Amino acid sequence: MNRIPRQPQTPKSAFQKFKESPMYTIAVHTGLFAAGVFFIQSPMMEMLVPDL
Repeated sequence: MNRIPRQPQTPKSAFQKFKESPMYTIAVHTGLFAAGVFFIQSPMMEMLVPDL
């Protein structure tokens, strides 16, 4: 058989391990949801609504 020697893998950083975990997706979605809620509740949203 023809075997190719493997290159040693570099150890992943703590952030890289976190980014590949499902908790990263949950944290991003929760953060975006909270930002959206705060934006909707902010006075800036009232300024964007046209006066009828």
